[in-house]
Amino acid sequence: MIILSCNNITKSFGVDLILKGIGFSINKGEKIGLVGANGAGKSTLFKILCQQLSYDEGELYIAKSTKIGYLEQNNLFNSSNTVYEEVINVFADLIELEEQLRKTELKIAELGKNPTSQSLLENSMNDYAKMLDDFNKKNGYGFRSSVRGVLKGLGFSEEEFNQPIPQLSGGQKTRISLAKLLLSKPDILMLDEPTNHLDIESVEWLEGFLKDYNGTILMISHDRYFLDQLVNRIMEIENHHLVSYNTNYTNFIK
Repeated sequence: MIILSCNNITKSFGVDLILKGIGFSINKGEKIGLVGANGAGKSTLFKILCQQLSYDEGELYIAKSTKIGYLEQNNLFNSSNTVYEEVINVFADLIELEEQLRKTELKIAELGKNPTSQSLLENSMNDYAKMLDDFNKKNGYGFRSSVRGVLKGLGFSEEEFNQPIPQLSGGQKTRISLAKLLLSKPDILMLDEPTNHLDIESVEWLEGFLKDYNGTILMISHDRYFLDQLVNRIMEIENHHLVSYNTNYTNFIK
């Protein structure tokens, strides 16, 4: 199933031509590496695909209801939260649903004390059952554990969970952005140099995470080993044009 496709995409900045006649399709679940020399237009193409940047000519198709997540190279942000508070915000809807469940439990307990409230009690119990089913389907009992696991995987210690974000380095902020993106589980995960600011252990953890990722991955990386471990297709931008190779990075180089 095609989840995203381009046809004859062209982009210039003033008199500088960046991309010309770009065309390709991506199937659901593919893992693709985008390569090319610095300045070839890789990041420009990424921004066009996630609709942050307009294009001059061509057509862009994205399957209906497709969620795209994009990690830029220099994705810094301002927040007064701690590390853990910032990342747990990914699950704000689940936290709100959890609070609604607790309030409904208290309401049911009160209604149960009043024999004349059977109709209201039944309605509240039905609402509670629906909310609980939704909570379970969305990993309501495991999302906090997922947050801790991803933060640790990306190199944050338990002590750093409570560190205020303004005290962090640019590299640490980028890792937080990556953590939030991985936990949000978009249909298409777009990563621009994801191994920057990661130590060897964190790179190995990320490799394992992405291997198991059920969604589609499109990645810019200069880490040849990382690409070889993950992608089965290479797209190269050279001289404004794009050519696709159905192979890993090593065979693409050959």
